[in-house]
Amino acid sequence: MDRQIRQISRVPVRVAFLAIGILAGFASQAHGQQSQAQSQGQGPGLHHAPVIVYGSQVRAATGRPIASYRVYRNDGSGRAVAIPFQIDEVNTDGDYVLDQGTPITAATGNGLFDLQDELAIMGDDIGTAEQPVQWDGPIPSEVFEIRFDYRGLPMPPAPWAPDKKAGALYLALYPQKAPPLSPRRYVVFDRQNAEVKTSRYRYGFDQKNWLVSRRVEMKLRDPKPDQDPFVPVLDSTTFFLRADLKYFLTFEANHNSVSSELEAYKTGPVRSIVRITYFYTLLKLNFQLGMYTEISFFSNAIFLPAILYNPIDGPNALNAGSGFYYGLALKDNPRDYKIETNMQPWKESGLLNFLKTSFDRMLPMYWLSAIGKDRMLYMELTPSQQMAKLGGAPTFYREDKTADEIKPRGNIAPKPLGKSPVNLGMHFDLTKFSEGDHLVAFRMYVENQLDEQRIESYKLMNRWMVYAKRIK
Repeated sequence: MDRQIRQISRVPVRVAFLAIGILAGFASQAHGQQSQAQSQGQGPGLHHAPVIVYGSQVRAATGRPIASYRVYRNDGSGRAVAIPFQIDEVNTDGDYVLDQGTPITAATGNGLFDLQDELAIMGDDIGTAEQPVQWDGPIPSEVFEIRFDYRGLPMPPAPWAPDKKAGALYLALYPQKAPPLSPRRYVVFDRQNAEVKTSRYRYGFDQKNWLVSRRVEMKLRDPKPDQDPFVPVLDSTTFFLRADLKYFLTFEANHNSVSSELEAYKTGPVRSIVRITYFYTLLKLNFQLGMYTEISFFSNAIFLPAILYNPIDGPNALNAGSGFYYGLALKDNPRDYKIETNMQPWKESGLLNFLKTSFDRMLPMYWLSAIGKDRMLYMELTPSQQMAKLGGAPTFYREDKTADEIKPRGNIAPKPLGKSPVNLGMHFDLTKFSEGDHLVAFRMYVENQLDEQRIESYKLMNRWMVYAKRIK
């Protein structure tokens, strides 16, 4: 990428255009395993989701060198057991401090655990809410209890749900020589092969266009002796944008209209953060929209808290039929999955039913779950306030055909739904997107096993409360 485009892409917020926001979640919905990526889960199993604790939530423990922190759980007998964790610095622009790749943010951190920084752990490692009394190695100078309590409606019945609905981790400080870190790693980013490897999936980036996957596979939990343990889940991915400008021209774009590259990254034991830079030229308008996004890959989840920038005032500048979708070609027929969602089914423009239905009012969160015989996917999207004000709810597209049946449609030229190699997708009406920034949260969870109650628990993650106190 030349210097002009690189300068355009410097935006002082964590930015993502709508295309990458949806792509990052959908494209990584398969599973796999690699020897360096280990499965997690040695605590009582409060839940199985990633946990982000902000420095502001443990204010009294911040301000020290990152290397002086360790995180422990009580193993149930009073012994402190080290667990995998990482502290990810966030600079004053709101970007992650990434130490590998292009040094665009590498020098913007101070090496301290500050209020805006993030402590990442896995929910499986949360121990009992009882202070440890036995420490292997040196005794920490300070210890903070980070407590997790479930508040709200009762948890759905499940064998892994704790009776207490509470647990804790212990953040310890060692101003001198800290004990060894836990050797366990839950996720690995292999830069040379452009792959994210976890205990559930193996996702390969296309190094010519980092917005597109070149391989997405699931790791079977119990493969037969003569069976390949890696099973392809996605045949292809694409996105499509159609902007029908009033009194002007209509343009269409897909993933081949966008250039992208890996700019920087950081890989730790709990998550890998990948920063992708990309830009798009709007036909002959000579208007370049260069931006970047930062995606967090966990062992069973993808997080993309993003600011989606829309350069067009949809309600006033676009005609009906303008829209955006991200779509994928599941290898299997979608009817082989149990698919549930609170999104309204997609309908082609001009065929919309304008009668009031239960879907007409905006919901605070939109979700979709797809459950197969040996795999599960759950994803959720929290719309921005601007989207909610204009009624910009996403819709869900489904076509009950296999990837082989829709593959002849081709994946090079931009094509609308029904004419592209897509059998699952999420669609947005761009006439309900105002110009400017949209704060949108996208999360996806994946599992290579069948446990519907676990999917139900992911819908309740916002009911877990986190707070901390100093105990030593």
